[in-house]
Amino acid sequence: MTGNLVSRRSFLQLAGSLAAAQATSSTLLASGKSQLSKVERVRATLRGERIDRVPFTCWHHFGLEKQPGEKHADASIDFYRKFDVDFLKVMSDFPYPAPQGLEKISQPEDWQRVEPVKNPFPEQIKALRLIHKELRGQALFVETIFHSWNVAEKLSSKKDLTQLKENDPKLFKKVLRAISESQANHARLALDAGAAGIFLAVSAADQLVTDSLDYMRMGRESDLIILDAVKDKGSLNILHVHGKKPHWDTLVTYPVQVMNYSTHGTGVALTDARRKFTGTLMGGLNEEKIASQTAEELAGDLQAAAVSMQKRRWILSPGCSVPNDIAPEVLLRLKDLAQKG
Repeated sequence: MTGNLVSRRSFLQLAGSLAAAQATSSTLLASGKSQLSKVERVRATLRGERIDRVPFTCWHHFGLEKQPGEKHADASIDFYRKFDVDFLKVMSDFPYPAPQGLEKISQPEDWQRVEPVKNPFPEQIKALRLIHKELRGQALFVETIFHSWNVAEKLSSKKDLTQLKENDPKLFKKVLRAISESQANHARLALDAGAAGIFLAVSAADQLVTDSLDYMRMGRESDLIILDAVKDKGSLNILHVHGKKPHWDTLVTYPVQVMNYSTHGTGVALTDARRKFTGTLMGGLNEEKIASQTAEELAGDLQAAAVSMQKRRWILSPGCSVPNDIAPEVLLRLKDLAQKG
């Protein structure tokens, strides 16, 4: 009996929420705001204003790290035009430059050679300028930056970086600081090239990687160096929380307008994240299952997220990159569902 009452109550709440959403849409139609531009829709979402529909975006890697910037720009623009996202998250696959004369850091003394770089990703900046030219102000775009802890792992290995942290914590912080200064330089160049902000992917601020106090002491400073470079200039700075057990108390204090994370990977609902973070949330779709979901399953995820967030301060997206080989039909289905509101 109790189960039936709960089910009925949930049904009535869902029906009421959908009715409210339809009423909002009708009001917008009556006020002449039935079709916001992509830029208007995203900016209104960031301000917490009423919108015609929830903005959406998605992304995946292109695997063009050995190709020139023009190829990367072409792939990004083709993706934007095909899937009609409300803003473009530009993927960044070019590797961070190793110290001169090295292909990889393999010896402890190699870490001493890591120094700030003025323009660490020249081909990426070339791509961003071309993307800006092609978009012609029709949509915003953001540049992806991987935080320095992750970059240092790619320069060497997780094992070698862990050993550096344990054996020489002062040098560890110096290395992260040098990489972050390079990333900050890149972030400023990205905004100069037309990006509305950056998408900073943070993967080590997770209980499965390091405890929260250790991250506060060893990693937080390097993240903030990057964010501080754009916090007063970027209008769409996004923090991507990568991991299953994030250090929420640390990450929600970062100076960004938007936080993206995996509701399915973390088990943290959007409504729970709303109580932690006062800015705009971005997520709701299952990046691990979206490639194999039926249309009904995908629509169910979208509807559940829409009802819980009431179209306010929320951008529909996966919690991370979707599979690189995802069928285009899946993303076209997502586009159709999202644009129906």
